[in-house]
Formats: sequence, structure tokens, C-alpha cells
Amino acid sequence: MIVKMNFRGIFLTKCLVVLVSCVKGSANEAHKVYGVQNGSVFLDIPDFQVEKQHEVRWFKLSLLLVKVKNSAVKHYRDKEKYNLFFNGTLKIDRLVEKDSGNYKMTVYDDRGHLQVEKNLILSVQEIVSKPEIKWICSQKLIKVICEVKQKSKPALYLLQNNRMLFVNGPIYANDTWKIEYQSKDKILTAKFLCEVKNDISKRTDDREIKCSGLEEICSTGVIPQRCPKPTSQVSSYAGLPDIVLIGSVAGGAVVFIIFLALLIYCIRKKRAERSEEQDDETLMQIRQVGDELKYRELPQPPVHIPQKQPCQQQRPPPQTQTEYPVVTPQPRPRTQLKSPSHMK
Repeated sequence: MIVKMNFRGIFLTKCLVVLVSCVKGSANEAHKVYGVQNGSVFLDIPDFQVEKQHEVRWFKLSLLLVKVKNSAVKHYRDKEKYNLFFNGTLKIDRLVEKDSGNYKMTVYDDRGHLQVEKNLILSVQEIVSKPEIKWICSQKLIKVICEVKQKSKPALYLLQNNRMLFVNGPIYANDTWKIEYQSKDKILTAKFLCEVKNDISKRTDDREIKCSGLEEICSTGVIPQRCPKPTSQVSSYAGLPDIVLIGSVAGGAVVFIIFLALLIYCIRKKRAERSEEQDDETLMQIRQVGDELKYRELPQPPVHIPQKQPCQQQRPPPQTQTEYPVVTPQPRPRTQLKSPSHMK
């Protein structure tokens, strides 16, 4: 029994802690306040009563703007822009987009103890301009355009017969925000509503559009009329897809032709370079061959040496014999050799 009671007490304690933390978190949660551009805004704490002895301070981020204590106001920033009342309310005049941000208010008692601290988020916005509905009816397409001229981004919605249409965007161009809806039907009869709004303002524009698809009709937002030449801004919406398609095709063809011409030029140039190289190589080979032939000894043609024939003694021609008288040889006288004794 005791264990069961302790479990209940622990469970109740945890619940109280969670509840207190939730209440504390909601109390410290920043409250959002909206202001109109070039206008004024009042920042205060509605659930707390500021007394005369309290000291109230206002901060933007960590910068002290102004404080009041004992009915004495002291400014730390632009005195003409920030005005603090005795009840702790801060007034900001001549709002601009830079004034958006986090603000904090702190209240101290006469002993210097913190009594309350509150965070506020200020968002400065401009009043939205009146939107305008434009449409294009042609045999090719049916398009409805909702646009508004302003710098800050608004929330744009397009409704057909009180039914929200899901479109892409908005798209920003030339200080104009716009959304476009292109119908898949060839014939359209419906009521369209263009709605533009932000956190401080809201404006609408509605038109009943009838498109039979037999002739081209455009609207400048007031009176339906025939689509003028492409010099008109509205008719340019209709011809924009065709112009983009034709331009892209023409550009692609031009790029392809240029690429093909460059390719042919490169191939011809390469071939010319190769032929020139071959001609140079042939000429060099011819020169080399000529030089080699110039310095090379040409082989002498074979000379037929006549064989030496054995010398034949030529017989002298026969002489004519002269007849001489015949002389009979006379015998020589025989000499006698002397003996050695006779020689002594």
C-alpha cells in the first residue's frame, strides 16, 4: 500500500513539473506583431500592469533603446523614432523594413528585482497592391495570369469557380509577381478570382472568362479584345512558347552548322598538312638519294682485254739470190808447232 502511494506521488510530481515547464515555455514564447511600412506600431505587455516605481527597459536584440523609471524617460537611440509611455508601451514611428526583428521588454521593481521579461517579434510589411487578371484564348492554348506589381513577395492565389488552383510560383520579373494557369481544355467558360495578401492586407480581382478556341482573344484586365501584334505585352505571353521553341531550334541549327563547318575545315586542314608533310618527305628522300649518288663511286663498265697471242717470228721475206761466181776453196797451209826445247 505504501509503495502504491509513493508511485502515485511520484507520478503526480512528474505531471506537475511537465505542466509548469509547458506554461513557462508558453510564457517565454515570443509574440509576433505586424506593422505597416511608413506607419507606426505599439509594443506592450497586455497581461502586466506597470506601476510608477517600476523600471521598464526596451531592447532590440542586445541594444538598449529607451527606459523609464519614476516618470523619467531616457533615450539611448533615435528620440524621434522611439517613444516610451509611462505605462511601458513603446511606440515606433516611420516604420521601415530594417525595423523588423526581435524586441525585448524587461520590468524591475524598486529593489532591482526582475519582475517580467517579454520577447516580441516585429514584422514590417507593405500594403499589397491590387492584383490584375490577364488571359489568352487561342486555338493553341488557354492561359490565365494573375499578377501584382510590388517589391515584397506576397501570397498569390488563383481560384476557378471558388476552387483553389494549384500553380507554380510566384515568379518575380520587372517588379511584378505573377502566377500562371494553363488549361488543358480547348473551350473554357469560368469565373476566376485572383487573391493577393500578406499578414496586414488583402486584395482581390475577379473576371469571367469565356474562351471558345475559334479566335484569338486577349485581355488587359478590363476589356476583352483581339490579340494585337507581338509588340503588345499581353500577346507576347501567347507567342512566348512558340518563340522560345523556334529560337531554340534555330539556335541549335546554327550551332550545328558552325560545328559542321569547323569540323570540315579541320579535316581539310589536317589533310593538307599531311599532304604537305608527305611532299616534304618525298623531296627530302629525293635530295638524299641525289646526294648519295653524287658521292658514291659509280661501278666502271667491264673492259674486254684482248688476249695476248703468242708472238710468231715473222720470216723475212725471201731475198732475191744474186748469182756469184763459184770459187773453189784453197787449202790452208798447215803450221807446225815447235817443241818447248826449241823455244828455249
